[in-house]
Amino acid sequence: MSDPDDAWKDDVLETSFDTSTPDVEPVRLGFIGAGAMANYAVYPALHLAPIRLVAVCDLDGAKAKRAAETFGAARHYTDYREMFEKEDLEAVAVQTHPKTRQSIVLDALGAGHHVFVPKPPAMTLADTVELSEAARKSGLFLMVNFKSRFSYGVRLARKIMKTRSFGRLTQFSGSFCSGKYSGPGNAHRGAPYDNHVQAFLLDFAPHYLDLSRDLAGEVRQMALFHNDYDEGVSFAVALEFESGAVGTLQLNSNRLWWRNYDRIELTGQGEYIVVDSLWKVKHYTQSKNHFTENYRDERSGELTGDAGSWREFAAAIREGRQPVCNIHENVKTMELYQALYDAAMAGKSGIVFSKRS
Repeated sequence: MSDPDDAWKDDVLETSFDTSTPDVEPVRLGFIGAGAMANYAVYPALHLAPIRLVAVCDLDGAKAKRAAETFGAARHYTDYREMFEKEDLEAVAVQTHPKTRQSIVLDALGAGHHVFVPKPPAMTLADTVELSEAARKSGLFLMVNFKSRFSYGVRLARKIMKTRSFGRLTQFSGSFCSGKYSGPGNAHRGAPYDNHVQAFLLDFAPHYLDLSRDLAGEVRQMALFHNDYDEGVSFAVALEFESGAVGTLQLNSNRLWWRNYDRIELTGQGEYIVVDSLWKVKHYTQSKNHFTENYRDERSGELTGDAGSWREFAAAIREGRQPVCNIHENVKTMELYQALYDAAMAGKSGIVFSKRS
């Protein structure tokens, strides 16, 4: 006889590695950008979703041609406006830096296309609000690829949190750290940010600002302590959520690149969950502990969540509904980013964001 406490596990393991796609007409996609990250992570995940890559565009014609040939697009362009005019597209992915992306996204919405972008949605809260308003006026969908929401570990944790035995979430803790965003040997040196603080908070930290909202709910109040040593920043963030849960975020760029830097702890009422590197999950209960890992042949877009993001984007278009991680809810994530950045640049600590009356 099966243990009822293990019912969640059977359900999760039956669905966690499902890479099938719905039997629907693939979404016709034009892709803008053929850089390293696009080729490494984003293009390869397209085949795991009902997406048909129609054309690729990049200012570098050789890169556009190579990406089109590698990932199965029939044509390539160096001018995205020409691609909009000549191709029968339903959606456009804009995989460029946020400083150059704003006008392209607005043009894509204006041309009648749904849009998929990487995080962050924009350079500032104000720019994010502009995109939200443009998407609302157009009646089109703009989804931001906060892929960690769709990762193996987060999907599994979310299912466990819905069980009766886990109870209410009482505390969220997240640690997300990187190497420095400036200086010799840095992989992100030369990226078009205003400074290393903005680079870290925009390019890296938004994943956990988003995950805190996704797993614990909207933030009522946020406090900050921080330092900046030799262009390596550290943020100790305290959170109070509208649900009544409390939380912390450890965010810093004083560690090493290409090392494990990803950890989430979720405490319920008598049970808790630890997620390491998005794929190792430990569920501690009163009666027994459950340790679950992903394996080498499953560590693809299913690990990081890129495949799940694309499937959600396609499903939302076909079902005529707003996708998860849509631009409108991303305004709330960018409110947290803007509060942290403004406080750091002003040298301010303490409460930096509050919805209390």
